[in-house]
Amino acid sequence: MLPPRTGAPTYSGLVSEGQAVPLRVRVELAHAAVQRLADSCGVDVLHIKGPAVDPGLRRHESSGSDADVLVRPDGVDRLMAALAAHGWRVETTFEAGSAFDHAANLYHPSWGLVDVHRLYPGMDHEPAAAFEVLWAERGARPLAHVACAVPSPLGQSLVLLLHAARTRTAGEHPDIAPNWTERTAADRDALRALAERTGATVALAAAIGELARHAGTPEAALWEVFAREDDRLGEWRARWRAARGPAAKVSVAVRSLGVNRYYLRQRLGHEPTGSDVAAEFVRRLRTGVGAVAGRMVRR
Repeated sequence: MLPPRTGAPTYSGLVSEGQAVPLRVRVELAHAAVQRLADSCGVDVLHIKGPAVDPGLRRHESSGSDADVLVRPDGVDRLMAALAAHGWRVETTFEAGSAFDHAANLYHPSWGLVDVHRLYPGMDHEPAAAFEVLWAERGARPLAHVACAVPSPLGQSLVLLLHAARTRTAGEHPDIAPNWTERTAADRDALRALAERTGATVALAAAIGELARHAGTPEAALWEVFAREDDRLGEWRARWRAARGPAAKVSVAVRSLGVNRYYLRQRLGHEPTGSDVAAEFVRRLRTGVGAVAGRMVRR
């Protein structure tokens, strides 16, 4: 059952207001709700991470706090419009969410959070072609009793490895072992081949400790940011280097000084006022100037 199109969102009979719903169940319901909307507007989506992952590919129990879906690029606008029409509110735009401009985060009072991926970090050279490769080899997994398309087990492993590559952890990320080091040589060869077909060769190298093979390239510079403790200036410099074309580089430069209202609201605990945004802009500018000065002193 889908949320209503108009009026205040309700629990639609699936859960009662005030009832404590286990997070994993809520995430599965979000997956199911998004799948039903995608079906209604004819958009292909692949469900990734969290409860969409096949058992055995993760050693740790992690359903995540939101549902993640990868959308065929030419259907992103249609799905976003359908989500908005059914009570989903954009919390973070595609451009504000990460160094890859890859996902928008939306919230619904009944279903919780969903990350809508218009591309997957590491497979971003040709998003449509990468999606088609994963889609052609897809499987299915029931989530909240709704059939949801998921990547093949090999595709799921690649997604998890690329996610691990951009996740700072103390020591090795727990998804590396079951999806790479403990795989057979044939499996690892197949993963390398899939990475090449989806344009994710450098990103996979970052996940498995082989990034040095691509040192000096703009794409490697961006992934190196996640492999070390770097400041925000280092991240924005890498983002500028990795941006393809003058327009993309200008966009990165402009956004480096922008204020993300969602994260500011999370920090303040209330909707930011104009004064809050102005103060945060000044703080970011001072931080940037300080970082530049610090780097010059260290030289």
